[in-house]
Amino acid sequence: MQGWTDQAELIQTAAGLSSDDTLKAMFPQVSHLIDGQLEFVPVQTGLFCSVNDFRTRGPGGDRMVLRNCVAIQIVKTASVHLNLPGHARYRHSGARITLTTYPKEVRQVRGYDAGTHVQYIGAWADPQLLIDGFGVQVDGLGEPLRSFFRGEADAPASVSMALPSRLWATLDDIFGSPHTGVLRKTYLQAKMIEMVCEVVSALNRPTEPALRPEGSLFTYRELKQIEAAAAIYIKELGAPPSVAELAMRVGLNRNKLTSGFQDVFKCSPHKYSKDVRMDWAHRLLQGGAVGVAQVAEKVGYTSASAFSRAYSEHFGFPPSRADRPG
Repeated sequence: MQGWTDQAELIQTAAGLSSDDTLKAMFPQVSHLIDGQLEFVPVQTGLFCSVNDFRTRGPGGDRMVLRNCVAIQIVKTASVHLNLPGHARYRHSGARITLTTYPKEVRQVRGYDAGTHVQYIGAWADPQLLIDGFGVQVDGLGEPLRSFFRGEADAPASVSMALPSRLWATLDDIFGSPHTGVLRKTYLQAKMIEMVCEVVSALNRPTEPALRPEGSLFTYRELKQIEAAAAIYIKELGAPPSVAELAMRVGLNRNKLTSGFQDVFKCSPHKYSKDVRMDWAHRLLQGGAVGVAQVAEKVGYTSASAFSRAYSEHFGFPPSRADRPG
């Protein structure tokens, strides 16, 4: 089909070529418009994924022919425009999971804005694989997903939901992975399965009961989100997110996140982040093998002097005394 990329042909091509060669062969109109990574990940029969981490030089897009599948798109940054038959238009934005259903054969036009950094994970999944292999509970789904999985839908449709905090961590792992070669291929396949498991889990429990532990102002779900935020601070010592960014990543508003840290950790998010960074810095300095400048960088400080001041305020003595007992 001239001007259109066929889904089945793309999957077959990606099985035999590198991602770069597949991109040039199947998307010649796009390959020269992006700087970065577009990596195809064949996982198993019925599940084909892609890792997209690139910056657009100019406006562009692609035209796809898709058949009987569910497209899962998890956008971390930027947005993707999607045009479907019947003049349906969607905009897939960051911090959202979007599921688009393609019954029978559907032609899709997808576009990207110019000069933007795009990060998202995409997947095409066979609906029967999602039922038999991942446990999608069809009867509990809302429309239009229920009709699609029952084979009753005639037209494509797109729905979205908030990105669960657990998937933020998965996205961070994928985009930050240092692995190469065969190890990277195996790692990404495992991560794609993990990602689909989390999406199916969210589909199977679209709403959680607003139960609260006795004496708490927060629901069980909110407490999980607060704990996820704390885990992000611990994991990202060298580049801690702002409170606003952290709130977005875990799906809470800023005020709720701040009050949650006060309730659970008895301090503000900013102080929690500083405390865990100072504790890690102290451990590194006690070993004596890492210099002050290196430690400062590892815990998110741009200068050794700023780190030394913060360290001294936190512990009551300078970094030079960190390895001295007492």
